Amino acid sequence: MIGDTHVAQCSIFSQPAFLHFGAEIADGAIVENTLRHGYRRLESHAAFARGRMTWVCPSGATAEGRAEAAQRAESKIGHRAYSLLWNNCEHFASWCGTGTAGSQQVTEVARRVPGAPFMLAGPFLAWRGLVVLSAAFGRLAASGADLHAMAVSRTP
Repeated sequence: MIGDTHVAQCSIFSQPAFLHFGAEIADGAIVENTLRHGYRRLESHAAFARGRMTWVCPSGATAEGRAEAAQRAESKIGHRAYSLLWNNCEHFASWCGTGTAGSQQVTEVARRVPGAPFMLAGPFLAWRGLVVLSAAFGRLAASGADLHAMAVSRTP
């Protein structure tokens, strides 16, 4: 049903390894986010399943909420923005259904692997630092300060 999350069990060497997520839109099509293809529309559940064990997580949302989830999913088709840690298929399906991206699989790895929270935090903290610096330079430039003159006056 529109707005539902579809889940596929993925295996490595015949052992369950991770879950793959997609969001159902109109006519039974499913949108997924993958490293290889980005956000793409699959025409059927069978195309999403690709022979894997699958199940559906009903959204439990109202008709309006389901339509909004489908609209979110459709808005991403054709874009490429995959990140295993920050924007994977589970983040995408969660965002479609709730408006908030999240991945239990990433959270679970971070909880179980020693040092993982620090490895995951590194790129975020670096990005956050760039945002803060960018904002500071933006405010400085907006104030009319001549950044080049400031840099030249400080060089020996």
